[in-house]
Amino acid sequence: MKDIIKDRITFLAEKFDVFECDGSLDGVTDKMNELHVDGCLSELIVRDDKVLGIVSKIVNEKGKLSLKVSVCSFIFTDMIIADPTNNKIYVQWMLNLFSRLCKDPETISIAIRLVLEDLPQANSYLILFESNKRKKKFKNLCKASYALKHVEDPTDINQYKSLSQLFDVVDPFIEKEPSSLERILNKFVDSGEAEIPVKDRKYTLFIPKSADASIAFDKFANWCTAKNGNGMFKRYTEYRTPNGDKSNIYIIINNLFFEGKSDELYQVHFESNQLKDRKNGSNVSIFENVLLESEGIHNYFYETLMVNAKANKTGIEQNLYLDYLVKFGFSDSLFDMIDVETPTIRFMTREIPKLPNISKFKNLDQLIICSAKMIVIHESIGDLINLEMLVLSDNRIKQIPKEIGKLQKLIFLNLSDNPILDFPEEIKYLDKSNGGSLLRLAVKEEQIGEKNYKRLKELLPETQF
Repeated sequence: MKDIIKDRITFLAEKFDVFECDGSLDGVTDKMNELHVDGCLSELIVRDDKVLGIVSKIVNEKGKLSLKVSVCSFIFTDMIIADPTNNKIYVQWMLNLFSRLCKDPETISIAIRLVLEDLPQANSYLILFESNKRKKKFKNLCKASYALKHVEDPTDINQYKSLSQLFDVVDPFIEKEPSSLERILNKFVDSGEAEIPVKDRKYTLFIPKSADASIAFDKFANWCTAKNGNGMFKRYTEYRTPNGDKSNIYIIINNLFFEGKSDELYQVHFESNQLKDRKNGSNVSIFENVLLESEGIHNYFYETLMVNAKANKTGIEQNLYLDYLVKFGFSDSLFDMIDVETPTIRFMTREIPKLPNISKFKNLDQLIICSAKMIVIHESIGDLINLEMLVLSDNRIKQIPKEIGKLQKLIFLNLSDNPILDFPEEIKYLDKSNGGSLLRLAVKEEQIGEKNYKRLKELLPETQF
């Protein structure tokens, strides 16, 4: 058996190009030189000056590009340790998961967290997976789970594409007692190891101030900060706010969770730009589920984010606190950070679902907001009487306010790539035939429809399309 395990480990080390390295930048020099000689264009996978692996671009004889991930030896060793089985049958799954995540720039940060923070969780979940996968209850629960509908054989580890999916399948087998959690959290508050700044009829906002208070969620959530002994709580709370204070981890709890009637838990850490549900899943939004339901949490986050956004010196485009303000529905705050005397406002790809009241920008002559997922335009757009260029392309705008007709100095208007359903009659006042200054309008007939397009032509006879 030992020889079989050794052969498997040797095979995997070769397949995933495991190289000797202690994680230092100096220790990877020989491997980088080797890849360069082989004609690879390589980039290091690094966090905090610690090398985790290498992603290399390879072009074959036919000119086809492929990506190869080389794994640092200490990461490989950690995966072997994390595999709870005697014959190490799950190491390849972890290697495949790490490699796949590293190949996509959008998920490489998840790959890094996987090997530096989440391997202890992987070990715990794999123990549960291995001990329960043959049970009838296990298979029935998987079959009934919408989140696992793509999994044809729930006993096959290779069908799980993330640690979150593995958590889904073993979660029912984790021993937990949510009714005791509320009492435990209150004890941490009484001892000064936590705060509950908001508790209303539906949600509780909990801020752990110690690792013990954070790991109270160990059996309820898949967060690395909830696992004992890995130092992740200390790591994240040692991030600094713009004012120099230690950062907070915010945990939002649906009060029905304490009764076992909800699984709604969220963890927010602004400084590392992470918003997670209890499964540690990404692409989470709390605007509709939490902020519209809880005025207390809504106001608390607004005040906290505004203080940090104003103290942040990185500029508007790199201000992650502003990003969260906008994501959380406070789009006004973004424009509160802009000098009222500015002649130009330009945002490209920043998410701004609603253009708020911007009437204070009297000197504005250019307003450019593209690819912002904008839906609503405030009627104050008509107060920008000096506006000459208005570009709102690639958004989700369906209605144009009638106040747009007040923009008599507007020369160029770009509304392309918007599903606009109707245009107000007042838009005609932008045309030179009605005292306006509009020279060109950018719209696409196939997006707004033939009827709308012909109507615009009639309303704006002297405007170039």
